[in-house]
Amino acid sequence: MNGSKPGAMAGWGRGTVLAAVALALAAVPACRSGAPGAKAGAPIAPLDPLRALVGQTLILRHRGDDKTVALKRGQLASLGGECDVVVEVRSADFARGTARLNLQMIGRPRLARRGARQERCGSDQPETLLTVSGFEAGASANDLQSAIGEVLQTPEAYLRAHGLTFDVPAAATPAAAPVPATAEHLLAARPERLLWADAVRQDPAHRVRHEGQVELEGVVGPDGRLRDVRLLTPLSVEHEESVRRVLPAWRYQPGRRGTERVAVRVREQFVFRIYF
Repeated sequence: MNGSKPGAMAGWGRGTVLAAVALALAAVPACRSGAPGAKAGAPIAPLDPLRALVGQTLILRHRGDDKTVALKRGQLASLGGECDVVVEVRSADFARGTARLNLQMIGRPRLARRGARQERCGSDQPETLLTVSGFEAGASANDLQSAIGEVLQTPEAYLRAHGLTFDVPAAATPAAAPVPATAEHLLAARPERLLWADAVRQDPAHRVRHEGQVELEGVVGPDGRLRDVRLLTPLSVEHEESVRRVLPAWRYQPGRRGTERVAVRVREQFVFRIYF
C-alpha cells in the first residue's frame, strides 16, 4: 500500500537479525571473562615445598624396618638405628608444620668399605610413612629438605655420612662414548664403585622367596653415574623393573685418562631378593 516491495522488506529484516547476532557473539568473551571462576588477578595457590622430592631415589637412615616413623625436627640430627634402606618417594606434602612422606622400599644400600650384610633390619617393610613435625607453618622448601635430609639422604649425603667424599655433579647432557676396550689399558684409573644397592621386591602374591646374583653391563660417565645399562641375567619384565629402580642410587669414582674424567664401560654383580 505504501509502495514498498515485500522482498526488500524481508531482506532488510534478515540483515538486521544477522547484525544483532554478530553483536551478541562479540559480547560473549567479555561476559565469560567476568565469570567467578576466572577472576583477574586471583592468587595462585603455592606449590607444596616438598613436591620436588616425589619420584626421587633416596636412602632412609636408621629406621628402614619401621612401618611408621614419627619424629620431631629436633630429633633428626641425633636419630639412631642400624637399618638403612633405599626408597622411592611416592608422595610428600607439608601442612600445619608437619611433613608427611610415603616411601616405598626398593633396595639395600651397599658400600665398598662395609660388608654386604652391614645393616641389621628386623623386618622388611614395603612402605614406610615418615612424618616430621615441629616446623614453622611457612617453612621454605630449602629449610624442610635440609632438615629432613638428616634422615632421608641423597646418595652423596649418605657417602659423606660414611666418610666418603663424592662431589661430582650430575652431567646436564649425555656423556661421550666410552673409552674403547682396546684403549682401556691407557687409563690412569678405572671406575671405582663407591655406593650401590641390592634390589628388593615383595612378591604380590606372598608366595615366592628368592635371592640371587644379577649381572649387568653399563657405562660409568665422567659424572660417576651409571647409564646405558643392559642386564645380562634374564629376568621377567616386572623383576627387571624392580632391579632398574635402584640404579639411580649408584655412585662411582669416575675413570680417568690422565687427569681427565672419562666414560668407561663396566660389568657388575649385585643381589636381587624377593620376599613375602
